[in-house]
Amino acid sequence: MPRASRQAHNRVTRMKIDSVRKIAAIVRNVAPEFSGKTDDELRVWIELAEPYLSESRYGKLYPQAIAYLTAHKMSLNAPAEAGEAGEKIDISVKNTMNVASFTEGSTSISFNSSAAGGGTASGDADAEYRLTAYGLQFLSIKKRCIVPIMIAGMKRM
Repeated sequence: MPRASRQAHNRVTRMKIDSVRKIAAIVRNVAPEFSGKTDDELRVWIELAEPYLSESRYGKLYPQAIAYLTAHKMSLNAPAEAGEAGEKIDISVKNTMNVASFTEGSTSISFNSSAAGGGTASGDADAEYRLTAYGLQFLSIKKRCIVPIMIAGMKRM
């Protein structure tokens, strides 16, 4: 590899490393349950989230958008935790956030309808993001940065 290309590659790699460190720091701040994750573990999750977003579209909010999307993806894939008696309790959001209320006497369960579209114009496209607080924060940033295109009917001539 020519010297100029190697220098350019090293500059891009350094920028990428700095960017991932910045995003990892944001993830640790906004999602304290992941503060114990190593840099390598967070880097893998950040790299999984990166293809979903365009840095040019999100501009200055790109690091926050990636951080919230990363925390959202990590929350959806939370593993089971040990309960008081040693049994495994599934705390993954995909299995817990859909229950809106629960009654024990005479058994009554109601489910959250936000996962089914929630009556928004974006419908199923954003349903997954409404399953976690981090996904909702990501949607808030997305709404500020991405303007949807609406095609209205045109008058026929």
